[in-house]
Amino acid sequence: MIRSPLNQLQEIAPTKRTIKGHLRRIERLSLRHAHRFIIRRLANLRDVRRHALGWLVLVVLLSGLAFWQTTVSASQYTASIPSEGGVFTEGVFGVIDNVNPIFASTPAERSASRLIFANLLNYDQNGDLVGELAQNWVVDQSGSVFTLALKHSAKWQDGVSITADDVVFTFGLIKNADTRSPLYASWRNIGVEKLDQHTVKFTLPTAYAAFANSLVVGILPQHILKDVRPSELRTEPFNRAPTVGSGAFRFQALNAVDANRTHYVMRLAANPTYVLGQPKLGGFQLHAYKDREDLIKALRNQEVASISDPTINQLNTIDQEKFKQVNVPLDNGVFAFLKTDTEILKEVKVRQALQLATDHAAISKLFKDSVQTLDGPLLNNQLGYRSDTRQPGLNLERSNQLLDEAGWKRGQNGKRTKDGQPLKLRLVSLSSGNYPALTEAIMGQWSKVGVEFDASSPLIKADDIQQNVIAPRAYDVLIYEIAIGHDPDVFAYWHSSQATERGFNLSDYKSPKVDDALSSARTRLDPALRDAKYRLFIQQWLQDVPAIGLYRPALTYIQNNDVTTFKPHALTDPADRYFDVRYWSAGKATLRPTR
Repeated sequence: MIRSPLNQLQEIAPTKRTIKGHLRRIERLSLRHAHRFIIRRLANLRDVRRHALGWLVLVVLLSGLAFWQTTVSASQYTASIPSEGGVFTEGVFGVIDNVNPIFASTPAERSASRLIFANLLNYDQNGDLVGELAQNWVVDQSGSVFTLALKHSAKWQDGVSITADDVVFTFGLIKNADTRSPLYASWRNIGVEKLDQHTVKFTLPTAYAAFANSLVVGILPQHILKDVRPSELRTEPFNRAPTVGSGAFRFQALNAVDANRTHYVMRLAANPTYVLGQPKLGGFQLHAYKDREDLIKALRNQEVASISDPTINQLNTIDQEKFKQVNVPLDNGVFAFLKTDTEILKEVKVRQALQLATDHAAISKLFKDSVQTLDGPLLNNQLGYRSDTRQPGLNLERSNQLLDEAGWKRGQNGKRTKDGQPLKLRLVSLSSGNYPALTEAIMGQWSKVGVEFDASSPLIKADDIQQNVIAPRAYDVLIYEIAIGHDPDVFAYWHSSQATERGFNLSDYKSPKVDDALSSARTRLDPALRDAKYRLFIQQWLQDVPAIGLYRPALTYIQNNDVTTFKPHALTDPADRYFDVRYWSAGKATLRPTR
């Protein structure tokens, strides 16, 4: 019998009893599964949680290690090195009118000249003489004949070889009075002779131990300048636009940046045929400023990457975190020259009193300890110096005593007089750089022992001081810097024969003992004999006090942290900082090891 669908639904419809039975079975199954899959596995869940926490800690440690490896420890497998190419921008003080090496005088001109023209000899990073254009040089037994050999690889920037003809030509111009080179006086009595294409002989009137230092001079191209008259060379356009040189860089252009012509830029390109090797830099820009304030402003505005010789006041305005400061001692000395033939200063006790009234520690503090002590007429590391041959330090009590003994009595107003004459000095110095601050400091120190100063005591511009002050000896005291040099030949500053209008004996100092010691020291080749002579000179100088050594100056060089420049060492001339310019860089690159 076939049942209808409706009948089938009626037959399977649940009753109250069947529903209760199904619910009991579901409850029993649920309890069984809960016990089997949850209660019995609670211990396993606790183990899983411990393992999960462990993995989480491990992941955090691995992430931290990866971060440390890519940041903190990066310096262990990467290095910042000077980058190649690029253009270095340097700011210098002064005008650029003449970069010819036999004329260049301002800091800007000497810097440009050194970059464009190679020297015969140069100083290395230890301050020792090495050949640049020269291969080698020898001196004969008499000490008066020097023979120099040129490098055969040396070429002018137009490809022409540099030969002995260029050397003879250059010194011939220097020795010609019509050329009016500042080097004339040093070279007029020295013979210069070509032996062959690459050998030159220098013949001196007498032995001169320090002569090799005179060969640190740039050479001129004969094939470019041979038709220029010596009397017209100073105004030759080549001097402002030297199209052919021999240095690490070659001239491209010189342009005025502003309408007032207070800022010039000289653009230079790397010289691929430079005798010591092509520079890493692609180019060099020398920014010359007439105003020191513009110089420091250019550094702050990142117009230039470095500057040299800011004043002490300007240094205080420089952010030390953004820039690196390097103080490099120069082979120079700053002195208070005492004119020994004046009515007041001819008395040695007065000169000794001024020496004892000078506070060198205060001077060093004025320069923020960037300069070195100068204890006498030579540098402290040169021939002749001993621990017992140094000028005395500050002693105001003894200074006052010496002035009293010399007859300069102190009045109630604190000033000194002698026979109705006041102890008044005309103190002169330069109006630029740190000289005004130094002059004020010296006047303040000496006034403590009763010294007065002429109200007309001027600060003179550098361009005027030779003609208006030095030549006529228009001073009682002159605060001035002189070049002592790598080799201590100071004959020109202290020998009595140089106490003339054209001489550089700025104290008009005359001493037979000093004359003999200096004449002998410069003609001796044996270092031991020279040392003995210089020691006699220093001892007599300290006794006579023709001048007071104030300090050994330094080249203060400020650069940003990304550039690479010279390795600090003592410099004979600030332009000698370019001795390794071929290794300078305008930035840094990151070096990573190859895998």
